[in-house]
Amino acid sequence: MEAITKQTNLVFFQYAIPSVLGMLAISSAAVVDGFFVGNYVGASGLAAINLAMPIFSVLFGIGLMMGIGSSVVSGKLLAEGNNKLASVIFSKTLLAVIVLSLVMITAIYLMLGNILTAFGARGSLLEDTTTYITIFLPFIPFLMAGIVLDYFVKVDSKPALAFWALLFSALINVLLDWLLIAYLEQGILGAALATGISQLMLIIVLLPHFFSKVATIKFVKPVGKWLAIIKAASNGASEFINETSVGLTALIFNYIMLKSFGVEGVAAYAVISYIVWFSIMISFGISDSLQPIISKNFGAKKPQRIADFLKYALISVLAVGIVLSITLIQIPELLTEFFLEAKDSQTIEIVLEFAAIIWPLFIFSGINMVISAYFTAIHKPIQSVSIALTRSLILPIIFIYILPQYFGHNGIYMAIPAAEFITMIMAIILYFKLTPMMLISQETTPSSKS
Repeated sequence: MEAITKQTNLVFFQYAIPSVLGMLAISSAAVVDGFFVGNYVGASGLAAINLAMPIFSVLFGIGLMMGIGSSVVSGKLLAEGNNKLASVIFSKTLLAVIVLSLVMITAIYLMLGNILTAFGARGSLLEDTTTYITIFLPFIPFLMAGIVLDYFVKVDSKPALAFWALLFSALINVLLDWLLIAYLEQGILGAALATGISQLMLIIVLLPHFFSKVATIKFVKPVGKWLAIIKAASNGASEFINETSVGLTALIFNYIMLKSFGVEGVAAYAVISYIVWFSIMISFGISDSLQPIISKNFGAKKPQRIADFLKYALISVLAVGIVLSITLIQIPELLTEFFLEAKDSQTIEIVLEFAAIIWPLFIFSGINMVISAYFTAIHKPIQSVSIALTRSLILPIIFIYILPQYFGHNGIYMAIPAAEFITMIMAIILYFKLTPMMLISQETTPSSKS
């Protein structure tokens, strides 16, 4: 297999470039979403979408947990030559995620009014957010199934196909944004439809691979105990916690921004979220590309190759973080003008204050994501979950309540970069306690004694 025999830098870029391009396609589509909503619906539309994000973060996180956790297990099985069991894991995971998504969207529909009221939505904001969620929810099963297909395509040595699927989905999203929001003037309803329909493209592009002759992983009868899927999915728990924690943190930020600045504060946080998400998706693309290649080299017991992949990934995320930090410091006004019109002057002022303080997180977050991905790929979910919980839930919540007491409104803006910095120190310590060489040594020592 190329992932465990080919030169490490070539393998890394073979997986990282399509992954990053795919994430760029997704994040660019989201940014364009923000452009059309901000310019054709207004700050209230941005606030409504941002208020809906915690719900979708949970659903997206479940898809990631099952897709990443199970695909990492399958990658190890492929490296060990057990293609049949890898296919069983795939088939069970896809079926499970579809059933689970249907159950969850039904529950959300039944409780939606109470959920949004608890989020603090009132009046027109409640109405717009309800419209957005109601239209988008039926597409969730396609989104979650598409996530699973994406990860298994990559572990089946087809990273370029995963990129094309993401690119096609993003292009459809942008085209429909223009058609439904700008041309047909469907507002928040059009934004939900555009995003939802674009998720179908993932299925259309990726599904045929698993019926093709070149596929190693195929659809098979899902035989055996389903407990294996729960165990496999638990290996991706850090990704679920990351996404869910981001949603919960967004919920708390939305509440505090709404309380401190009104709807304009939520809209400002939405703009910042688009910028931050763009950065995180690039780093996620780099760290995500590590999952299949590290899991395969872990199965093949090649610690030096794993260390090389980590080195390339860390250099890449640091470079990206530095470039994005400089960009945000130098030209924040251009970013606000992209999302907001001049009439939203109060929102623009809040965004500029936020941008001046939040930029260090671009440097720290990428390192945390790479190390977390490493632990997931080597089947160490506790370490991975610890990083995920600390960076995206525990510390942001602590800091968002403590720092404003000392720094006023600036303390709100400082919460996330401060959380990422402290987490980075912890992640580095965890890594040096379980390097690839130490891990493989632990794996091989028992067999050598037996």
